[in-house]
Amino acid sequence: MQSTTHELRVRQNATPVLVQAIEPQPGLHVYMQPEELQGPGEQQLWRLGHHSGHPLAAFETRAEAERAAAVIADYTDWTRSAEDLRTDRDFDLTGYYDQLMEHTTALIIAR
Repeated sequence: MQSTTHELRVRQNATPVLVQAIEPQPGLHVYMQPEELQGPGEQQLWRLGHHSGHPLAAFETRAEAERAAAVIADYTDWTRSAEDLRTDRDFDLTGYYDQLMEHTTALIIAR
């Protein structure tokens, strides 16, 4: 799978943070957390994120993050904008969290 440059949305940085990411499912990206954003002793360095740049969940391995993307791929149309997903009354956030927690090793990144 080919990687592309992906821009992250992070609160602590005024400038964009760019990473190399793959898109295992439409609208979902997998990438390694950049060193400058890693916490001390952080073990879950792989991220599953939305194409908007917002992180969704953290994992210890790339394979786990890719598997999580497959698990949630059909949950919604992830190619929609983050704002559209946030304001969609039919998007069951609790159900999405439950699906990730039940079927993956995700550490949920709440926004």
